[in-house]
Amino acid sequence: MTGKPPPPGPGNREFATCPHCTIQIPADVSVCPHCLQSVHRDRPAAPTDIRQRLVPPERFPALKRYWEEYGKYIRIAVPVLLAALVLWIAYGLWAGLKVRASSDNVFLIEASREKSGGNVVLKGKLTNRGEDVPDFSLKSIGVIADIRYRDGKTERRRIFPKSSFRGEGALMRGETGTFEIEVPKGVSEISLRGEIVDLGEGRTFIPSGGIRRLPMQKRK
Repeated sequence: MTGKPPPPGPGNREFATCPHCTIQIPADVSVCPHCLQSVHRDRPAAPTDIRQRLVPPERFPALKRYWEEYGKYIRIAVPVLLAALVLWIAYGLWAGLKVRASSDNVFLIEASREKSGGNVVLKGKLTNRGEDVPDFSLKSIGVIADIRYRDGKTERRRIFPKSSFRGEGALMRGETGTFEIEVPKGVSEISLRGEIVDLGEGRTFIPSGGIRRLPMQKRK
């Protein structure tokens, strides 16, 4: 016996080697005609097309029909829901901030919250109902802001209100000055109160040119 394949027969049949007796046999037979043993061969698996996994399988017709009928509404509703979620979170941060303005017989403080980009800005007004505090003096009107964070930390800031025609912290009786505070992240409460700041620490104000003294009168 030789290992040469027999001459091609009718139909140009394909031949393969028997794994037992190494004789060339037709490729489409399952039993070797020479050694009578099984020559079953596993067929190679067909390559899988990944695109078939990206579409809903046909065994879920109800899901496919639902997507065809309501898919366009779902594509519109998802961005709307995301935008509503962002607004809800922003409103929670906005509404969670408490602002307390203490007013007395000397200072009247009013404040409101405004949105500036991604930050909250506190805009306020202070009206002086006490003594005159001019520009050239050793006193100034200030707003004390006690800031409390959600983690319990506290901070104190001092802001000087400014009128439209005077410097910072200078207000005559009945005049109103404005101020702004950029609220840091994580703040839960801000308390505002007004006070007069002694810039000279008890010293007296000496105008330029020195102190003018009256001439001494001659004794008769």
